Amino acid sequence: MHDVPPIIWAKEKIELLNDPQLAIVGGRNASFHGIKFAKDISQALSSAGFTVVSGLARGIDKAAHQGALHHRTIAVLAGGVDRLYPQENAQLYEELLQNHLVISEMPPATEPTAELFPRRNRIIAGLSSGICIIEAAFKSGSLLTAKYGLDINLPIFACPGHPYDPRTKGSNMLIKDGAFLLENAQDVLDQISLPQTPAMPIEQAPMAKIQCTDKLSQEILNYVNHTPVKVDELLKNLSHYSTEQVLITLSELELKNAIFRPSANLIVLA
Repeated sequence: MHDVPPIIWAKEKIELLNDPQLAIVGGRNASFHGIKFAKDISQALSSAGFTVVSGLARGIDKAAHQGALHHRTIAVLAGGVDRLYPQENAQLYEELLQNHLVISEMPPATEPTAELFPRRNRIIAGLSSGICIIEAAFKSGSLLTAKYGLDINLPIFACPGHPYDPRTKGSNMLIKDGAFLLENAQDVLDQISLPQTPAMPIEQAPMAKIQCTDKLSQEILNYVNHTPVKVDELLKNLSHYSTEQVLITLSELELKNAIFRPSANLIVLA
């Protein structure tokens, strides 16, 4: 960014700034399906290893933070970190202060005023490796976030909407202008590579909290952790079993909610 804030005020887990981050933003007057999609894709991308960044506004921003609560999320406020807006997000704000991060470039006690909201959008873009836009109208602040992202060469992803819905005119326009079509988490993972962490040998992996009665299930859970693991790598490390055995067991563990698949070739502990 050419206008980096000289100071960032932070509450709670400031170490999250070291993680790979992805912005998920959109309209305040969001539809039922827009909110559901924002939660689902936020959960999938945070499970895959991204820290989700958004603005703690009502609508899509709120849903994006909620989807990442079991993993990691960062809220960028327009006012001071102790000045929540809107107040309807008070419970979510308190949850963010438990295990996540709230930041602002404005000093504490600064009230959020209209001109500060567009300003904070550049910080959302500056933190992120890419920007996902869900339900943005023509005059949406999310389009400004996308513009800031384009200025620093970030990939932009936009969820398509019904042509008659004014809430999606802006995001549809982004797709026309060359943004990546956003239908699922894999659309993002195909474009942005997460840092690779070396796989741990099975005998050195931390024991899973869930205990299984059969040996193969337990070996899978001992190998998988909260960092995404490729199914291909798992199959190599479990080569003493047949591929069919491993894949069937993976499906059984997924049905038991012991593991989660953010994409076809990635698995993490649920």
